[in-house]
Amino acid sequence: MKRALLLVTLVMLAAACPAPKATAPVKHDRDTTDPGLVVLVVIDQFPEWSLERKRTELTHGFARILREGEWRVGRHPSAATLTGPGHALLGTGMPPAQSGIIANEWWSREFNRKVKAADDENGNTSNKWLRVPGLGDAIAAAHTGAKAVAVALKNRASVLPLGHAGLALYYDVKTASFTSYGGNPTWLAAHNRAHPIAPRLVPWQPQDPVLLAKLSGVVDAQVGEVGEKGFSTTFPHDPKATKDPNDAVYAMPLGNEIVLEAALAAIDGEQLGADTNIDVLIVSLSAHDYIAHGWGHESWEAWDSELRLDVALEQFLAELDHKVGKGRWALILTSDHGGAPLPESVHGGRYTDEQIKAAANQAASLVLGPGEWIAYANLPNVYFSQAALAQDPKELENARKKIVSALKAFPGLAFADRTDSVAGHCDDRKDDERALCLSFDPERSGDFFYFPAQGWIVEEEGERLATAHGSLNDYDRNVPVVLLPFDRKPHPPLAVPGPVIPLTDVAPMLEQWLRLP
Repeated sequence: MKRALLLVTLVMLAAACPAPKATAPVKHDRDTTDPGLVVLVVIDQFPEWSLERKRTELTHGFARILREGEWRVGRHPSAATLTGPGHALLGTGMPPAQSGIIANEWWSREFNRKVKAADDENGNTSNKWLRVPGLGDAIAAAHTGAKAVAVALKNRASVLPLGHAGLALYYDVKTASFTSYGGNPTWLAAHNRAHPIAPRLVPWQPQDPVLLAKLSGVVDAQVGEVGEKGFSTTFPHDPKATKDPNDAVYAMPLGNEIVLEAALAAIDGEQLGADTNIDVLIVSLSAHDYIAHGWGHESWEAWDSELRLDVALEQFLAELDHKVGKGRWALILTSDHGGAPLPESVHGGRYTDEQIKAAANQAASLVLGPGEWIAYANLPNVYFSQAALAQDPKELENARKKIVSALKAFPGLAFADRTDSVAGHCDDRKDDERALCLSFDPERSGDFFYFPAQGWIVEEEGERLATAHGSLNDYDRNVPVVLLPFDRKPHPPLAVPGPVIPLTDVAPMLEQWLRLP
């Protein structure tokens, strides 16, 4: 918390004091050893268990990273193992109890409607819900002239790690091109013209079905797969056969490819790593998340996508050597959260947010009578409606007890209770109770919470999933962290990870590499 307050003070001072006059950047030869660029690569929904299983088959980009880097297991500090909280954590070092980003979306009591982590109350991309500064803020406060850029398909994956400063680029599904937040770069329009996405919306065919069957050990369309973005459970996947081909990009290897292309374009367009100031580039590969949600980490689709990503990462690293210079860039590869195996493969199960809401409302009705007593339920929060909060306090307290009893009796839930029973004073709590505490912002979180048990996942009735995340289970909390500092030395490929480190360490480590206060 002290660190967050210090960074907030730095940002406020930066806003209040005029920046020193800019000077022309000092260009360096690309073979110089002066640090130029720090890169954070976030593979969305990449559990540690999946990398350990697949490592030996990833012989290109991942192999280089494991030859040059230090492989650790990153441990999520809270149960909010979701995209919004995870990206906020990686850029700020703060879990939801401090960052204010409690989920991908939640119920706003102020506006009496759902809001999203990187959208304002009107649905426009915004960083307004983030309570603490991110990497972009730290760079801006240092007044070095360095730049901060983030690229992703999802807006929350690019906006939240930067904080309130920097340039965020993300995919605009309406135009099938990249758009920006926090700036209007002139080079982006040229990039979109030179790399149109629409002509590349061709069927996703498996590169080698025989190899995929061997590596995965399952059939195409195993039990539990549901498809994603209008795609079926079996290859091939034709985006033009879906309701919205532009939207289908999210669940294709093409989604990762266009993000890496845009990131390389940003290096040129923003002149990242071109002078004595150390810049930061955040690259979030969001398609990996959608593919896992639709088919599972064990599927042909996941294997095919990751083999392609392995090659694409090798090319991306080679371009970093070329554009920035060997020895002039450092990199951390990690994930915003993990993911569960297919519930069917571990004798688990699945349930929906709608079932949770109905059970909570039915329990409240036993005390308050028929009515709409629950405004919203979405993992991990359940919110009372305004009508419920207007009830007699004693009756409402009895309704709370009924709801807690109903949630705790729900099959497949490991944790369920009143939020005020675990929120606040996190430093005084230990183990699972502390992790639960760090998941909640007392002002924004729901009146009740629920998290799935081992092997169980949560989905929505209108969005079925093969697998999911958002729990205290190890497969959701443990993700790879591979560190490639500026002074790294090649070594034999790593076969196993080193000790566990908290994911809260990633942002401070990046700041150290960026030589920030």
